[in-house]
Amino acid sequence: MKTLLVLFCVLSFSVLQAQPGGGGGRPGGGPPGSSGMGDGERPEMVEFNAAKVAGIFNYDDDDAIKKLKIKKNEAELRLTVRKAIENYNKKVNDIALLNKDNFDTLNVYVNAKMKAMQASRRESGFRMESGERFTDSQDPDRALIQSKIDPAKTEVKAAEAKLNKDLEAVLSEKQYAKWMKYQAFIKEEQNPQPKSNRNGNSGMSRGGRQGGPPGGGMR
Repeated sequence: MKTLLVLFCVLSFSVLQAQPGGGGGRPGGGPPGSSGMGDGERPEMVEFNAAKVAGIFNYDDDDAIKKLKIKKNEAELRLTVRKAIENYNKKVNDIALLNKDNFDTLNVYVNAKMKAMQASRRESGFRMESGERFTDSQDPDRALIQSKIDPAKTEVKAAEAKLNKDLEAVLSEKQYAKWMKYQAFIKEEQNPQPKSNRNGNSGMSRGGRQGGPPGGGMR
């Protein structure tokens, strides 16, 4: 029973962090035994990645400058923006390095538990839905996982706040609005989608791309 509670809380935590927006409903609104997909087709489990949960990723400075439409003759502005992004990338990479052992341990533990739970549920004939959530907010293991990730997440948010402040100081109002839109788009791309998910545009991201690195594709 204790093992089941651990599995439930672990799966809940990873899915809550990986799901974009707040969409946790079952595709097609089907009952617990049906995923709304063809027979024998199951949504692939979203792999838990502690670094992604903490919000660690890099921006492509060349792509950002292109999206902000900073002209080639604005050499000083291009250099300032590039430097701000490079400083941010270095900071979050340092955070990732400092937390590597901790993140690696969490990844092994959480993914092993999720796979074990998925196998157990498959054997019992109960299909795991894409986006299905199990909640047990009082379970101490969930709090333990969050406590190991939250310090890194806090540091990442502080680095992001500094980056935004630095860019706001040098960009025009229109350019800064483009930056915030671009930032939101890149963050959304960090949220993995199950490969079997046929909701929406056949698993395509809102930017019209399926998967890929965080450096491109914003409309």
